[in-house]
Amino acid sequence: MIQVIRADYQNTVHRLAILELIDLYACDDMGQGKPLSASVQSRLLDDLSVRPWVHIFLAIEKQDTIGVAVCIEGFSTFNSAPLINIHDVYVKPEFRRHGVASALFAHIEATAHQSGCCKLTLEVLDGNLPAQKAYRKIGFIPYTVNDNAGAAQFWHKYLK
Repeated sequence: MIQVIRADYQNTVHRLAILELIDLYACDDMGQGKPLSASVQSRLLDDLSVRPWVHIFLAIEKQDTIGVAVCIEGFSTFNSAPLINIHDVYVKPEFRRHGVASALFAHIEATAHQSGCCKLTLEVLDGNLPAQKAYRKIGFIPYTVNDNAGAAQFWHKYLK
């Protein structure tokens, strides 16, 4: 049975699991294709722990931590209500298609309801068709404001 918990940055087991899973995600074809730098690894957990609007959820089966979701609270001006953006989701390859992501998303949705959020958001790569299929299955659709504007695109600009 898959258990989902909110990670505790003070818990050594949680800290190690977060670093391992985020690094595996970074190495993945749908990540950056390479490990996290030593600099990022050395400061990531401390940087996250001082941001109370960032929530990390861990999926655990038996004693193994098999998945992670990094969520960031945001705010919808059109709804004047908080939202949760599911920023990163990673499931170890050997546990994919076993309901891990569904368990993570169900827990996140329950947390969002308890927090009075109006919606969940996420970004997904065009080429990540398995993730798109999974997200659609649990109710996500491409974001649009109206029928004329088209689907939103997620863009970025590096500052360093």
